[in-house]
Amino acid sequence: MSRNVLPELTKTMHESQKKWRNENWNETMREHKNEVEKLLQKISIFDIWSNVLQDDEVAKTLIPEIFMDAYVSVHLAGYGLYKYAHVCLRSELETTLRLVFFSTHKVEFKWWAEGNEWYKENVTGDVWGRGFLYFEQLDNVKKFEKSCDANRKLFGGKKVGIRGTYKTLSKFIHSGAGHFQTKPDRVSPKYKLDEFRKWTKTFKEVQEYINILLALGFSKEFKKLSKANCKKIERIGIESPYYWKIARQALT
Repeated sequence: MSRNVLPELTKTMHESQKKWRNENWNETMREHKNEVEKLLQKISIFDIWSNVLQDDEVAKTLIPEIFMDAYVSVHLAGYGLYKYAHVCLRSELETTLRLVFFSTHKVEFKWWAEGNEWYKENVTGDVWGRGFLYFEQLDNVKKFEKSCDANRKLFGGKKVGIRGTYKTLSKFIHSGAGHFQTKPDRVSPKYKLDEFRKWTKTFKEVQEYINILLALGFSKEFKKLSKANCKKIERIGIESPYYWKIARQALT
């Protein structure tokens, strides 16, 4: 579209965005192209989950959303929009938790998909209730947690884990101090090495937790995967050999 046909304020916004998007994306790619390639490989793992869960109506609805949240997160980080890249990661993690819950609550999924928020009459939080106690009751998760070091449990870890990561990501949604997109001396987004590294670390953590959640939550389907696909999840989707070892123990 020719810029001349745009209204004045829209044209100003268009020109400004085009400038900082190009600058930030080019700088990000120049400094991190190989790292971004590895992150995109992690996203490709969702093709495996989509195929093995293709007969599950909940998975068919939610996995594309999980994929898109991860994909858009990479785009936003490349543009220097780190706050919103983190927001996408929380959405991705939250949708995965919903997928595991709704996989055994198909009636509730239908209600939820239709916008019926019946659960809010009796509980706080999301469809699974307060905190993450629902997931900690699942047999495979309980076995996983029992085998983990106290500081490295999937949900109950004192230093790491889904609970802590989710809390950190929530600060970006609620604009907690230190998590603003803008700075007093600058409004337009700008590539920043420290912010990119912080986002990258969280991105990897979220993808790891998601792959472990799916393996534990869909253990029967997971065991049907070929050795090649299992190896791909282990090699690309799981950042820590420690977590993968514990997950395999829980699934035996």
